[in-house]
Amino acid sequence: MPRGTTAKVNIENKLKEAFGEDYVGVYDKKVIVWADDGGERVQIAISMTCPKNLYGNVDLAAGADHDFTMDTTVTAPVTAQPAEVTPEEQQNIADLIAALGL
Repeated sequence: MPRGTTAKVNIENKLKEAFGEDYVGVYDKKVIVWADDGGERVQIAISMTCPKNLYGNVDLAAGADHDFTMDTTVTAPVTAQPAEVTPEEQQNIADLIAALGL
């Protein structure tokens, strides 16, 4: 069974209970519900995934916008010096160019 399957079913059941008659069902791995869009009824498709990487401690209740697509990976600063071509390597390149007639 894929990771998160049981959790998704539990969440789907909670959505079904919360939306009541406005709950349509599941289609193409999306939970479909009816919602009011300023006086017009529209269907909303809710996708659920179990992410490989956790989003961390994001306080969604604070109302701040979060860009969950942004890579928040922390990387160490680069301390190595860039490689330099030695005179011997330059000569090898020149010899190859000459041998290939380029």
